[in-house]
Amino acid sequence: MSDTEILFTRCGGATASTIAIQQNFLQDEFADGGAVLRSLQESSDAAVHESHFDHSIPSMFREGGNIPPIWARARGADTAVLAISWVDEFQSIVTRADSDIRSLADLGGKRLAVPLYEGISIDFQRGANFHGLANGLDIAGLARADVTFVDVPVERGQGVASGAAELAALFDGRVDAVFLRQSSGLRLFREHGNALRELVRLTDEPNALHRINNGTPRPLTVHRSFLAEHRDLVVRYIAALLRAAEWSEANPDGALDALTREDGRSDRETIAATFPRYATSLRPKLTDEYVAGLSAQKDFPFAWGFLQADFDVADWIERGPLEEAEALIAAETRAENPIPAE
Repeated sequence: MSDTEILFTRCGGATASTIAIQQNFLQDEFADGGAVLRSLQESSDAAVHESHFDHSIPSMFREGGNIPPIWARARGADTAVLAISWVDEFQSIVTRADSDIRSLADLGGKRLAVPLYEGISIDFQRGANFHGLANGLDIAGLARADVTFVDVPVERGQGVASGAAELAALFDGRVDAVFLRQSSGLRLFREHGNALRELVRLTDEPNALHRINNGTPRPLTVHRSFLAEHRDLVVRYIAALLRAAEWSEANPDGALDALTREDGRSDRETIAATFPRYATSLRPKLTDEYVAGLSAQKDFPFAWGFLQADFDVADWIERGPLEEAEALIAAETRAENPIPAE
């Protein structure tokens, strides 16, 4: 019998999958057979690449930003959430330093930038910007109707940093405030620091609901058909991610090196600042807080018209595989560190 092909994909920079791939935890798990691992990004087929967004390939594991898998699930993709990580990332709302806007409360009646990407199946950057701005408005006690959202067309292409088009609109007077996120947003914030006034650093907000966005929380998903047919492979896959997360906690410098390589455009200091709690945040879990966060994130794009249909996040989750993977890791730990006989 030939080995089963597994495709894997990840995004958002800081994931257990990033560590598992770079440190060979995934490769080592399946080195003795059972599955052949292939990266989705290595394919030259555009339809294969599109599965990163629409989850059309049943044998694919995806860990990363939550808007695409939520969108795919609302469109009928029969996927399951196997685990969730919660990695807080840089999120900020800024205005021009010479603006009369001094606080979030001053955003009432102002124009807020939202990017508009053409030619993509799901505009997750647009959804992320709406949510980041909405979180800022909520902190200030403002509502959607209190501001005007202004579309900023963005051309997709190599070298176009997320947030750059919105900042250009800010500086030429088309909008009054901009949302920046991820390492690209932090680089832009630092590059234009003297010309910008930061109204809020959502990364540091004490209310976890105000930190929710496309990158937080991050689900690990797979098709239910693949889970039904290859449950043992699913459990082993999750176990590899758990080992990677444990390694990151024990080796924060090595983990930071890995995340920096994954980003490819930012230095170590920028990545550390983008993900301030990266080393202890990569472990896939299914805690009540993580599930509630994912459910709240699903509710937002549905309420704002991004989803075709609503669904229950609790029904989307399959808890068994994670529990089995954790038991597998625990058994390995006991075997490696047996209790001495008295």
